[in-house]
Amino acid sequence: MKFWIRAVFYGALAIIATGCSTKGVIVPTGKAQIKENLPKVTSIRTISSMTAVGIEWQMVPSMNIEGYYLYRLDPDSQEKKLKRVAKINDRYSTHYVDQKLRPGSQYVYQMSTYDKEGYESRQSAPVQVKTAPMIHSVSFVRAITDLPHRIKLIWRPHQDLRVVGYIVERASVTKPDEWKVQAEIKNRLSAEYMDKRLGEGEVYMYRVRVKLCNGLVSEPSAPVKAITKPLPQMPGHLSASHDLPKTIHLEWKPSPTPDVVYYKIYRAPFQIGFYSYRAKTEGTSFEDRVPEDGKVYYYKVTAVDKDGLESPMPEAPVIGSTLAKPSPPSITAAKIAFNQAIITWTPIDNRAEKYNVIRTHWEGLSKKEKIFTNIYGTKFVDKSMSPGIKYSYRVVAIDRNGIESEPSKPVELYIETEEK
Repeated sequence: MKFWIRAVFYGALAIIATGCSTKGVIVPTGKAQIKENLPKVTSIRTISSMTAVGIEWQMVPSMNIEGYYLYRLDPDSQEKKLKRVAKINDRYSTHYVDQKLRPGSQYVYQMSTYDKEGYESRQSAPVQVKTAPMIHSVSFVRAITDLPHRIKLIWRPHQDLRVVGYIVERASVTKPDEWKVQAEIKNRLSAEYMDKRLGEGEVYMYRVRVKLCNGLVSEPSAPVKAITKPLPQMPGHLSASHDLPKTIHLEWKPSPTPDVVYYKIYRAPFQIGFYSYRAKTEGTSFEDRVPEDGKVYYYKVTAVDKDGLESPMPEAPVIGSTLAKPSPPSITAAKIAFNQAIITWTPIDNRAEKYNVIRTHWEGLSKKEKIFTNIYGTKFVDKSMSPGIKYSYRVVAIDRNGIESEPSKPVELYIETEEK
């Protein structure tokens, strides 16, 4: 019969120690006066779990006692004194469970009896008992690095069925002692955590604790270090052309980052200011079509990898421009001979391959203009003048690309009318 009662007691202790709910006990704080003739408690036995100690004693066969006091010495107590932790109000009781203890800690217990007047017997011989140690954290943790804006953490699920989840902690490498809870993962079989919304090339330390169904949390696992994927490196040696008609040709050296998939071209009309997106290309060159002659732009090129990470913009831009207009010619002579205008000029720009002559005059309030094209020399004779009309002549140089210069300074000629 006694064996059966003891088995039931220890079975109940196991349920309390491993179950997911515990209830505290109300304990007295006062002290009773000692009565020497009160019988003492003998033959104390204990059994422990991580957070509880089961105590069994031999019932004291005396009608003079009302119950028992239980005293405990905590290992971390600064006073190093026994403290009354329970009052058992039935002299027929022989079992008690002391709960909410610390795993892996040494405790000392003593008991005494008390009577209805509150007097107390001498305490029993001390009994030492150590609670079971806390289970270890997960045995394997790995951090997956080089992911864009995130770090992936995986571990081996814990084998202990009392585990209900995990606590992930993170620390910066610059402050390795300042660990902060990053997430709580529910379910023992969950074995992954994704730390998102991180920057590029950021380094962190991670560790994992296991959480039991009774709320206990293990010591942390060994820390692991991880780094997010850095930005790709910038392309190098960007150059821009200055001698192409209505086009600016860009070239650059490829980024040394191996998973770059394309490049983005940015352009601005001024060196300091906002650079707007112009185009993207998988190659290392780009033709920027510009409909203006002599137009200047400032360029920057970035590299983009397969995960969409974009390299920083270079601080210094590269200047490019379309081919400027040729310089206008200089008219050196203009005269009337045989009722014809004769105009000669000197080319200022050796790019000029042919010329146009623009003639303008007024007829009443209307301005008339005529263009004489494809003149390959440096002399023009106007045979279609009318007497008494003042004509203005300007010369335009045209290069092999068809780019026209600004008109030269005008000269005016006219044929005098004959007097009757």
